[in-house]
Amino acid sequence: MQFDSPLFLLLFLPIMLVSYYAVPQKYKNLTLLVSTLLFFAWGEPVFCFMLIISIIINHSLAKHIAESEGGNRKLFLIISIVFNLLVAAVFRYSEFLCISLREFISLFWMGLGSFIPVVEFGFPFGVAVFTIQAISHSIDIYKGAPRRESVVDTGLYLAFFPNLIVGPVLKYKNMIPQIENRESTVKNIAEGLFRFALGLMKIVLVSSNLKIVVDGIFSLAATSLSIAISWTGVICLALQVFYEFTGYVDMALGLSKMFGFVLPEEFNNPYGARSITDFWTNRWRVSLSSWFKEYIYIPLGGNRKVGGNEHSRKWMYINMGITIFLCALWHKASWIVILVGIYFGFFLMIEKTKRVRRITSRIPEKARRVLGNIYSVAVVMLGWTMLRADSPAHLWSIMRALAGFGYINTRMGIREFFDNESFIIAIFALIFALPFTKPLLKKLYDGLSAKFTWFEKAYKPVCTVVMTLILAFTVLTLSSGENGIFEYFRY
Repeated sequence: MQFDSPLFLLLFLPIMLVSYYAVPQKYKNLTLLVSTLLFFAWGEPVFCFMLIISIIINHSLAKHIAESEGGNRKLFLIISIVFNLLVAAVFRYSEFLCISLREFISLFWMGLGSFIPVVEFGFPFGVAVFTIQAISHSIDIYKGAPRRESVVDTGLYLAFFPNLIVGPVLKYKNMIPQIENRESTVKNIAEGLFRFALGLMKIVLVSSNLKIVVDGIFSLAATSLSIAISWTGVICLALQVFYEFTGYVDMALGLSKMFGFVLPEEFNNPYGARSITDFWTNRWRVSLSSWFKEYIYIPLGGNRKVGGNEHSRKWMYINMGITIFLCALWHKASWIVILVGIYFGFFLMIEKTKRVRRITSRIPEKARRVLGNIYSVAVVMLGWTMLRADSPAHLWSIMRALAGFGYINTRMGIREFFDNESFIIAIFALIFALPFTKPLLKKLYDGLSAKFTWFEKAYKPVCTVVMTLILAFTVLTLSSGENGIFEYFRY
């Protein structure tokens, strides 16, 4: 069941909201956990039992971590981490590891690789987010965070369904206060519904239309790729990725707000980044970057071993390399994803070198901002293209066309890939994804609020009416089935 399915919108969510606000305060966490288990069980009843068992085991291990002393605490922490990594390895990486091993053996001993069985246990969605939240749960309790006595509270943190599809990733120590106490008000429902409607609009009206254009262009033969068509495809791909990710996160934040939870923001004007470091640290998947920094990079040593000489600086690059590799592997069990992770890691490391910092410091600040933004967006767009291309040869043909070596005499134009509706949507999608659009809108809002006393009072009601109409239109456009499987639905 996905958030943009009619079943979820018209049946599951209304029943869940009524149930949650009807029960007394002391049963609200239990109601949310039961709803989460039903959400899992609807599509994958077998994996629902796996989820229950994992919650019970993590809760029990956390109790031993909190109550033990000395070396036993560390032992139970290690057991907890190993258990959760094994769960992820079995259900998420077993098939990938078996296929990789078969191919590796076949490189040296032709035919012997076929004797390696491909073990496939299925792929429950949310297992990746669940795993790293479970690790955060154990580590934070080991470091002194208060443990919840109720297994219901533990389960609610580990498996709260809104964020399991694509995030944000939640740290246990930050979620404790909200698990203990939060506001359940009509205002929260209204604000949450507004954010949810915004995300649904991004998915159904924007991302799905852009996907049709992207699929059409990326399915072309190399002889049909002109510079205009290839650039249109790459730009639409960047917009599709942006609106698909931010749409699902908006829906997750909106759903959570309806039940009183305020989750951290995950995106911050990502295509306004001024470096790849800025993009991954402050603007794109912020909670995930923060998690890997706190629980992987810093424990490895981070940049603490940097003493100013080149020998000690190598440790920083080694720690960065390990963190980037694990982060890429977390995203998807695929060698192309790992290679794209290495690609981004290359730029992250280059930006840390003294020579690059000396060169950039000589550029005037305004020029540095503009050039940094152009460079960052170009690197990111190429990264998305590498993930979307069907093969290295396909990627090479797209790269040649982007550089101006495509087939100029092709009879197709970019307008052939759009109908009137998708063309207008693509134009507005581009405008609202530009780095300066959000600051300009905020400046305009502040200026009108200061000049006209009535503006701020009228703004929210008007926005509410508009979003309600958009939400109604969006729901009506949904088919009787799923609107389309999100590429990262099975995280």
